[in-house]
Amino acid sequence: MWTGSFWNTVQERIPRGGTVAPVILATDKTQLTQFSGNKSAYPVYLTLGNIPKALRRKPGSRACILIAYLSVDKPGKSGLTQKELKLRKYQLFHRSMSIILEPLKRAGNPRGGGIEMTGGDGCVRRVYPVLATYVADYPEQCLVTCTKYGTCPRCRVKADNLHSPDPSEPRTQRWTLQKIVEAQQAAGGGGKGVHARTMKDDIVGGNYDPFWAGFPLTDIHRCIAPDVLHQLFQGVLKHLVSWVQKIVGEEELDERIRRLPPAPGVRYFSKGIANLAQVSGTERK
Repeated sequence: MWTGSFWNTVQERIPRGGTVAPVILATDKTQLTQFSGNKSAYPVYLTLGNIPKALRRKPGSRACILIAYLSVDKPGKSGLTQKELKLRKYQLFHRSMSIILEPLKRAGNPRGGGIEMTGGDGCVRRVYPVLATYVADYPEQCLVTCTKYGTCPRCRVKADNLHSPDPSEPRTQRWTLQKIVEAQQAAGGGGKGVHARTMKDDIVGGNYDPFWAGFPLTDIHRCIAPDVLHQLFQGVLKHLVSWVQKIVGEEELDERIRRLPPAPGVRYFSKGIANLAQVSGTERK
């Protein structure tokens, strides 16, 4: 992470002598039971960009900590439409995250004094923790950024133009909040009209107070990291395979795969790939 421009930009905006601590958050609603019980958990994890990636990825290094569990209870349906129920879930998520991350928001304010922390080398540094990356699958990316499902959480491209190779104008935290405020004002301060107005810009505006509003030195849309498993291995690669099968045929593709010479660290598919079922992310990789 320290090779990117983000770190240098933030370093210039905190007091001289301060240390940047890029915070990486991750949430993943997980089903705990498969056939009975309907048990699930919604953990929130935290790690730091100062830690080398090779260590962050090792469970035994304990470089990633659990900071909270979000509620998995469903709001009461009494008197609510399906749309209102969905917006209530959005509000529950953002309100919960606001409470959890309030200390982080205060500590990372460049106008404040930061936090004195002792490093592994014994030196005491004045640290400014800044929300830098949010790791989540696509549905949660939309939930976190208040983006309409089916559109991009990082740019303003319309759903029917996602195939375009031309880059679209990026979403920004300021732009998203501005659209929500404008919709509130047009609707007289609140009410059902807010969501309808923000959806014209592909923003889920039923949540009037996103948890990232007011976070210093943070743009939530730039924080979103690619979901490698679902968007690359089980997303783009899946489409690439289907396109190649249409071009050369399934049998020809399997025949070519069977002829590939074995190589260290690369799985050998002796029967091809056309008949594979329930392929995991590791197998696609």
